[in-house]
Amino acid sequence: MMRSSLHAVGVHALMAALVMLPSAAMAAGFNYLYIEASEGNSSGGHTAIQFGDEIYHYQHVDSGLIRLFRQEKAGFHFTYRYLQNRPMHLSRIEVSEDTFDLLKDQFKWQFLAQERQFKLLGDLHKERLFIRHLLQKATAGHAVVDADAASALRLKGVGLFYPEPGQQSQHTDSNLTKQQSLSVQSLRQKVEQRYGPDFLPRRRAMLEAQIKALAPSHWPAIDSDSAGDKFPAPIYSFTERYSDSLTALFAIKALIDAPPLRSDALLLTNRPAFKVSETERRILQELRNDLEARLVKALDSNRPDWGYAVLVNMARYIAIDASLQSGYWVFIDDFAENSERVRPEQYLEHSARIRILTSDAKAALNQVRLSAASRLRLTESEYSQIEMAANRYTELLNSEQRHDFRYNGEKALPSKSIGFPDGPVPNLTPEQLTTALSALDNLENSLLETLQQNYRYDLLSRNCVTELFRTINQALLSPYRSGDEPADLEALTIKESEKRLGGYVEIPYNFVPFVAYQSVLDRYHVTESRDLDSYRGLELAKLSASQNDPITALRESNTLSSRLYQYNPDDALFVFFTDDNVLLRPVFGLVNTGAGIGQSVYGVFSWPMDSGKNLQSGATGILMSLPELFFFNMRKGSYKYLSFNQLSHAGLLDDRFY
Repeated sequence: MMRSSLHAVGVHALMAALVMLPSAAMAAGFNYLYIEASEGNSSGGHTAIQFGDEIYHYQHVDSGLIRLFRQEKAGFHFTYRYLQNRPMHLSRIEVSEDTFDLLKDQFKWQFLAQERQFKLLGDLHKERLFIRHLLQKATAGHAVVDADAASALRLKGVGLFYPEPGQQSQHTDSNLTKQQSLSVQSLRQKVEQRYGPDFLPRRRAMLEAQIKALAPSHWPAIDSDSAGDKFPAPIYSFTERYSDSLTALFAIKALIDAPPLRSDALLLTNRPAFKVSETERRILQELRNDLEARLVKALDSNRPDWGYAVLVNMARYIAIDASLQSGYWVFIDDFAENSERVRPEQYLEHSARIRILTSDAKAALNQVRLSAASRLRLTESEYSQIEMAANRYTELLNSEQRHDFRYNGEKALPSKSIGFPDGPVPNLTPEQLTTALSALDNLENSLLETLQQNYRYDLLSRNCVTELFRTINQALLSPYRSGDEPADLEALTIKESEKRLGGYVEIPYNFVPFVAYQSVLDRYHVTESRDLDSYRGLELAKLSASQNDPITALRESNTLSSRLYQYNPDDALFVFFTDDNVLLRPVFGLVNTGAGIGQSVYGVFSWPMDSGKNLQSGATGILMSLPELFFFNMRKGSYKYLSFNQLSHAGLLDDRFY
C-alpha cells in the first residue's frame, strides 16, 4: 500500500515538473528603464538596462564619444529619480536563462573592453605629455607647463609630505611638527633594525640609477576591435614606471629626512565626539603596530607601487600617533583634489537638508567606531571607513559657520599629489625623445580615430538608446561568432530577437527614448510595467493625500511659493513646474521662457562678476522651456542635497521589483 502511495506521489511530482518546465525556462528576466527628459545630463530622456542589481547605460561624454557605464541599482535610482527628480518607467522582460546570460555577459564584456580601451588612450596621452616634457627640458632647459600636463603628470601621495615644485613647505604648529618628525624617526629606526643602517641610502641610490636607465615603452599596434571580442593588452608604460620609481624615491627621502605632514594633509579634531576612548586607544595602538610592520615590509617589496603604499602608511602612522598623544582622533585629509566645493550662497536655503547629511556622516562614523570597539580590533579597511566618514563629517560641519565646504570626493586612500619635479630624469637624448614622441603621436591619433569611429556620439544615430539596442543585438548574435559569418546578419538578428525577446526593435526608428520605450512595450515579451515617480512626485502625492485642496496645488505649482522645492543654483531659473498640468503646460512654458530671457539679459550685465554664469544659465533656461510650448515637459527642478540614508531607511531605495 505504501509502495502504491509513493508511486502515485512520484507520478504527480513528475507531471508537475513537466508542467513547470516552460515556466522554468522563462524564469529569468531583465528590466528596461526609461527616464523622462529634464534639464542636465541626457536632457532629452535616458534609457538603461538592468540585470539584477547592476544597471548599464550609455552616456555622451565631453570628448564627443559615447560610453557604457555600469552602476549599482540603488545609486542609479538615487541619482535619476531623487537627485535629478526624474520619473522613471520600468518594464520587466521575461526571457530564458540562456538569453539572460547572453545579454548580461555582452554588456559586462562591452563595459570592461571600453574601460580598457579608454584607459589605453589615457595612458598614451599621458606618455606623450611626459616625453614632450622631457624633450622640452633637454632642448630648452625647462619644460613649458600647460594645464593638460600639470593635471596629468603628478605623483600620488607625495603631496602628503612635500609641496608643489617651487612652493614653500607649510606645516602645522611647532610642537605638532616635532612630534610628527619623531614618529617618522621611530619608523626609520625599525627599518634600520630590520635591513641595516645603510639600507635606505642604498635603496635611494638604486632608485636614482633605475630612473636614469628608464627608456620609453614599446607600444603594440592598436587593435581596432569594436565589438569587445578582445581586451586591449595592458601596458606598464614609461610614465607609470617613472612615476612609481620617483614616488618610491620620495618615500625613501621622507624616511631619511623625517619631515612633518603638510598642514593641508592633516585633519585635527577637538570636539567631544572625537575623543579617543580607552578601548579605541588599545585598538589604535595595535593598528599602529600593524601599519609599522606593513610599512617595513613594503620597503623591500617587488610591487611597482610600493612607494605610494609607504607614504600613505607613514601618514596614517603619524595621524594615529597624534591621536594617541592628544586623546582626540587625528586623520589624514582624504578628499580628492578635484572635489566639488560649495559656497554658502549655494547651500544656505538647503540648511535643513545639510543638517541631515551632517547627521548621516556622524552616524556612519560612530557606527564604524562602535563596531571596531565591540570586536577590540580595527582593520585597515575599517580605519579607511572611519577616515572617510570623519572627513565628510568635519567638512559638513563647516556649513554651521557658513563656510565653503567640499561636498563630495572622499577616497578610501589619501591621494594628495604634486607635479613632476625637475629631477632626476631618465638619461635620454633629444633624438631618442623625438623618435619616441613621433611614434606616440601616431599611436594616439590612431587609437583616437578608432574610438571615434566606434563610439562617436550622434544625436540621431548613436545615442543612449541606439547603442543600448545595438549591444542587445550583438548579444543575440554572439552564439554565431565562432563559425562562418551568416550571409544576412539583419535577418538573423530579427529572427533571434523575435525568438528570444518576443519581437524586434528597429534601431533607426527608435532613437528617441520615449518612442523606444513604447516599442519595447509593444514588441518585447513584457510581463509587467511600472511607473516610478520622482522625488517631488512622491512628496506631492503625500501632501495631496493630507491636504487635498486647490490652495495646496496652486502653492506647489511654482518655485516661488513651493514648500517641496528650494531653488538649486544648478538649475536654470524657472517659475512653473510643467509636469503636473498638461493643459496649462504651454502657458507655463511661456512664463519659464520669459524667465530664461530675463536671466540672460541680467547675465549680460553681470558677466564681469560671474564670468557669464547667469548668461549661460539663462540660455539653458530658454532652451529647456521651449519644448514646453509644445506640451513636452522639461522643467522639474533637482534636489542636490537629499540624504541617501534617509531615503533608504524610508524604503524608497529598497524595492525588490526594480
